[in-house]
Amino acid sequence: MATDGQKLAPRGLQGVVAASTALSLVEDANLQYRGYAIEDLAANAQYEEVAYLLLNGELPDEDQLATFRRDVAESRPLSPLLLGLVEQMAGGTAMDVLRTVVSASAVEDPDEGDNSPKCEYRKSIRLVARMPTILAGYIRRRRGEQPVAPDAALGHADDFVRMAGLERSHPRAGEILNACFILQAEHGLNASTFAARITAATLADMHAAVTAALGALKGPLHGGATDGTMEMLDEIGSVDRVPGFVERGFAEKYKFPGFGHRVYVTQDPRAPVLREFARQLSDGEAAREMPAYFDIQERLVEEVNERRQLPVNVDYYAATTYTYLDIPADLGTSIFAIGRMAGWCAHIMEQHADNRLIRPESEYTGPTGRRWIPLAER
Repeated sequence: MATDGQKLAPRGLQGVVAASTALSLVEDANLQYRGYAIEDLAANAQYEEVAYLLLNGELPDEDQLATFRRDVAESRPLSPLLLGLVEQMAGGTAMDVLRTVVSASAVEDPDEGDNSPKCEYRKSIRLVARMPTILAGYIRRRRGEQPVAPDAALGHADDFVRMAGLERSHPRAGEILNACFILQAEHGLNASTFAARITAATLADMHAAVTAALGALKGPLHGGATDGTMEMLDEIGSVDRVPGFVERGFAEKYKFPGFGHRVYVTQDPRAPVLREFARQLSDGEAAREMPAYFDIQERLVEEVNERRQLPVNVDYYAATTYTYLDIPADLGTSIFAIGRMAGWCAHIMEQHADNRLIRPESEYTGPTGRRWIPLAER
């Protein structure tokens, strides 16, 4: 219990600085990876360049990028053990599969047990590389199809599109998902990254820390807004039903999925990029067979903000972008995880480079001074 003069930390540690990092700057309407604006990276970079930037501190030159791409491509295939896990877990959720397979991959990693920078860098490459292969294999298996082996000639996003069988959804699917992976690659000390750093701070290895991050990401208050956004849009069904839905929502204190953020007060800088993708895809052939999701979203933003200024977050337009690319809504969080793997690994390396066990205090709110009561007298 707090004593006189002590100030309790705010609920959820909001506003508390718990770590220092050189990886990303996250502030209202501004997101930078190692000094580069997210808008610039999403418009121009390949995901491999951004992963290299996060892991190494600088953008690669041509030779460095070629080597990094080769190392990633060569690390994409899954062993029989890991493929077998993907096949056996096809009836589970995508996040359960990613978490379990990533954890299991530790037992066959040649650098297991070594937290030195060079070994952690190699582990990072393997983890970044295998995420698309795991998820694509899961997507195939739950459709009753056999997984497809990686193609080392393709880039990170393009090979995921091919392995997951999404190439027919839209000719720009690889380009758009490349940008989505970049937009999700890093975001400061969010819940999953904090979980990774807490675990890494015990000197647990990278696989353990990433597994902790994947567990935290599964929670709907962190990674589940894409699924919730699509459920909301399906419930609304048409543009003319938006005003009534919003009116009831505010009356019932409904939490609109995809709206609001703990950091961004005026705008999530990732949202406009995804909004433009959703707008473009809404004019495509596949979208003509769906409800007018983008139009519903636009009207919903207008109606909500007439009552209360709530910025939409990265998941709001990611939900429709993925849907237009024929990616089921329940896979949105796992797409997030593919992009975020580079950021998690970079944070784990940063934590280990200057480590101190993360051990905050807590406020005790229970009773004190109680005496033991024999069982017969209770």
